[in-house]
Amino acid sequence: MPQKKIFVSVLIPTFIQTLLITTAPDRSLLFIMSTKQPNQLFSNFISLSIVQGTNFLLPLLVMPYVISKIGADGFGIVAVAQLVMIYCSVISDYGFNLTASRDIALYQEEPLRTSQLFFTVLATRLLITAFLLVVLLLAAAFIPVVKDHFILYMLGFTYVVGQSLIVSWFFQGKQKMHFITLSTFIARLVFVLLVFVFIHVKEDGKYFLFFLGSGNIIAGLFSIFLAIRMFHLKYIPPVWTGILYELKEGWPIMVSNLSISTSMYSGVFILRIFTNDLVVGYYSIAERIFFAARQVLSVFSQAIYPHVCQLSQKSKAIARAFFQKFYLPFLLLVLAGSTILCILSPQIISVFLRTAPVLPVLILRMLSFVPVIVCLNIPAYQLLLAFDRKKSILVIFGLATVINITINILLAKNWGAAGTALSVIITELLITTSLQQQLFQNKLAGYVKPEHGTE
Repeated sequence: MPQKKIFVSVLIPTFIQTLLITTAPDRSLLFIMSTKQPNQLFSNFISLSIVQGTNFLLPLLVMPYVISKIGADGFGIVAVAQLVMIYCSVISDYGFNLTASRDIALYQEEPLRTSQLFFTVLATRLLITAFLLVVLLLAAAFIPVVKDHFILYMLGFTYVVGQSLIVSWFFQGKQKMHFITLSTFIARLVFVLLVFVFIHVKEDGKYFLFFLGSGNIIAGLFSIFLAIRMFHLKYIPPVWTGILYELKEGWPIMVSNLSISTSMYSGVFILRIFTNDLVVGYYSIAERIFFAARQVLSVFSQAIYPHVCQLSQKSKAIARAFFQKFYLPFLLLVLAGSTILCILSPQIISVFLRTAPVLPVLILRMLSFVPVIVCLNIPAYQLLLAFDRKKSILVIFGLATVINITINILLAKNWGAAGTALSVIITELLITTSLQQQLFQNKLAGYVKPEHGTE
């Protein structure tokens, strides 16, 4: 697994840099995109790789130890609770990683507006988090699984609190992601240390999410301190009109992200209805490995998004050159990585379970090429966002969620975990196809590839 971290944070940007010359469509256009841009992109990419790597790979690295102490079935219980916290985090994030980072990128030269946006978004996220805590307390009174594991869910909510405090959206808009890399890395190291020190028996599984959340809170508080200190932000008290505006602005993206999360994570809940904790545990192990691989896409997408917003306002040719310079080599890397993941699935699963049961190996192999499908929709998704086509995205992901849940129920009922994995593949194919169709319908395809008779 350490080799995988090196691959994500070092080999990917190095390989992209090697291929820049061969993929450059037009030297003059690349000259327009100054030499500082690639260096900045690589810096952001590496910083995001470390942040996301520590967020997903370090918890992944401790999984074999945790599973050996609490069992695969115990891990299945923790996995369900963690998915609830992930859903809450998606809601508390409210799409600000896209909407707020876009505004920060566009208003670089307006310090007062930047300060106002910073404190307004932070207050909005904390209000949403408080609301979610009330909802969770109510759920504990009516939903048996939450009631039966009440302490696990209450301690696990620290994960949501920590996520709401992390202002990565601000540094992403400033294109200075390296400022929060250290805090995130230290927080995850604290998490790993706490896991090894305090988790020894099955009953200790309830502390897993609490330790993860404690690390998030440390990273969040430190990121706020850094943002205020490094960028000399002036405290401007949030007002209700500003909070309501941010809620309205982020609503379509939040619903879209929630739809994506539902497509990604609902399988565990549905699978648990038709199977048991052991099957859910096996599926969750394969799914966590798949999610760790998929985070490379998230890192790349977040690193280039501010540039896409800026370049798309200049001309189609410049934006097109940008995609051809950075996106195409990355797509090839994702394809190569997915192939390796598929081939080495038995060896990877054996790291977590000592042996390689057929079921988790099958699931991992089924999911191994999904990152390629997702990667194919990155340009379309980002351009639709950059040109404020949020309603189109909302419709796509809303329909995809409904379809995903429907086919998931049908397939999981008959084929178990394999059916759940198949529903993920079908849903991602549907999303990618629909986003490409919307790219053409909104006449934005020229930003990705040359249009006949133009430019």
